[in-house]
Amino acid sequence: MSLFAALRPSAAALDHLALALSGAHAQETRRPDGAPLVRWTPPELWHVTVSFFGDVPDGALPDLAAALVPVARENPPPSLRLRGAGVFDRRVLWVGVGGVDADALRDLSAAVAEAAGEAGVRVDRRPRQRAHLTVARAAAGARQARRRARSAGRRPGEGVADLTAGDPLAGPAAALSVYAGPDWTAHELLLLESTPGDASGRRVYRTVETFPLAGAAARG
Repeated sequence: MSLFAALRPSAAALDHLALALSGAHAQETRRPDGAPLVRWTPPELWHVTVSFFGDVPDGALPDLAAALVPVARENPPPSLRLRGAGVFDRRVLWVGVGGVDADALRDLSAAVAEAAGEAGVRVDRRPRQRAHLTVARAAAGARQARRRARSAGRRPGEGVADLTAGDPLAGPAAALSVYAGPDWTAHELLLLESTPGDASGRRVYRTVETFPLAGAAARG
């Protein structure tokens, strides 16, 4: 089973982001036939990854869950905020994570990875890109659109190509670059399983375990 640890923003934070994305949708480009070049992530899949474990044997799940219990108890609920946006490798449109406890989020990520490793679970230790929430990915055909845009820009007498036509995530990223959502507090660390979804390739996430962060029960 493919597992990862994550935080889920509050309902108010997700609603605020959804409203902002409605404006970003208007900035996306499409293929000449009207087909989309951007595949938007549905709100029910929005999350902030804390640590990625990859394929974990079923038999290792109890040890992993047990290892995460003390980590959750030792880390207080962080106050965070979704803000800013960018694109990874011209393929992934993300909204950033900041807030007064952004450093605590990095500490939590390191603690989760260490605990998982001690429990015998292989942890993805590749350098992680900044904390973020994925809101869209480039759809099939986006790479070909970039090639066509570059080619059009090199044709004599035709001027410079519209770069957004070759990079469908550029417009939405620019629209979201100044985004700042409300503060929210993560009260739970989630252990999620990622499984293949529908024919579009979209994943489905299932909550395997929930770990209250220190003080979460008292606050909530």
